[in-house]
Amino acid sequence: MSNFEQDKLKTASIEEEILEEDSEEEDSEEIEVDTEMFAEGLVRFPCFESVPKEKNAEEIFDLVFEAYQDENLLEEQDHVVELLLHLQDEESPFNLSRALEVWSHDDRQAFLELVDELCREADEHDAEDATT
Repeated sequence: MSNFEQDKLKTASIEEEILEEDSEEEDSEEIEVDTEMFAEGLVRFPCFESVPKEKNAEEIFDLVFEAYQDENLLEEQDHVVELLLHLQDEESPFNLSRALEVWSHDDRQAFLELVDELCREADEHDAEDATT
């Protein structure tokens, strides 16, 4: 085997190791989810009206997130989950334009109400910061 071929094999091996390391890092990156916030946001959306109300926030999160990971949710439900995860971690993907396309009018209204509430909370926080 020529030196060129050996160098080529070494480079390919190094590239594979780097890709494996990157993949392992991506797999280990988990966000910490506030299950209370998640569950409270989730039940606002009509597309999740069938969520059992007797379950606590952690149980709701576990139930819904497992269905999300197993791809057992409707597309509009997927977007609600992605929104709620994105609100807790900016790196978590959320496609607003697609969500608005697939959400019903009532789901879009729930989204607007959630955004309005978050804006009011941010305004209150800003006002508190301004007085201190």
